[in-house]
Amino acid sequence: MKRPSPSEHSIQVTVIDYIDKCKTHPDIFAISSTNAAKRSLRLGARMKAEGMTAGVADIQILLPEGRSAWIELKTAKGTQSIQQKGFQARCARLGHPYEVCKSVQAAIDTLKSWGVTR
Repeated sequence: MKRPSPSEHSIQVTVIDYIDKCKTHPDIFAISSTNAAKRSLRLGARMKAEGMTAGVADIQILLPEGRSAWIELKTAKGTQSIQQKGFQARCARLGHPYEVCKSVQAAIDTLKSWGVTR
């Protein structure tokens, strides 16, 4: 019997925990975006007015020297929305590392290549 693929939620929980336990600098800090939750139109409008923006990556990582990096998590079959592709392009223009990761291992490999984790 085939095991179900992990959900985006379970991948994100594992990645956040990994960053916290394996970060290379004590002040490295990972923040998750709350864009995906179901909400009423009223609450959605309120959150948008407060700065919630469609397409923002799932995890922002605050790094030393005023830098930040971004990870968009997807399941094995997941694809980016147009807004997510636009956010990725903005990160590229501003020089912020950004990666789409479709597994925990892909995220770990990315974090290590950026020097975020050991």
